[in-house]
Amino acid sequence: MANYYASARSNYFRVKNPEAFMEEMFNVPDITIHGDNEKGFCILVDGGDYGGWPSWALDEDDNEYEVDVPVLVSKHLMDDEVAIFMEAGAEKLRYVTGYAEAINSKGERTGINLFDIYELAAELTDKPENVTHCEY
Repeated sequence: MANYYASARSNYFRVKNPEAFMEEMFNVPDITIHGDNEKGFCILVDGGDYGGWPSWALDEDDNEYEVDVPVLVSKHLMDDEVAIFMEAGAEKLRYVTGYAEAINSKGERTGINLFDIYELAAELTDKPENVTHCEY
């Protein structure tokens, strides 16, 4: 059985209160935050079991709780800022996956996924059943 390994990062974005932002993100494991509020901050995933965006954090008593990193960031974004989160990964060559998601300071989200190509490819043929997936 193969393991899934990914790389993930964000774009640079500005936040209202850098100290409050850093304090909230402190409990999210396996990330590194670079930058400052003049240039903007970016988040890099630098560890973990598989390299993708963390879905949990630890409270002050070391209890796990679920997190949604884009939602955490959204609460801190300056008005008219948009944070973008990308992840790409593979399980050996069994499959390749990737997605990108954008979120603004109002919590409005949009995203795309590499698997969206299958619907687009089906529009290019009279036999959509001939569009096979890039996996085994």
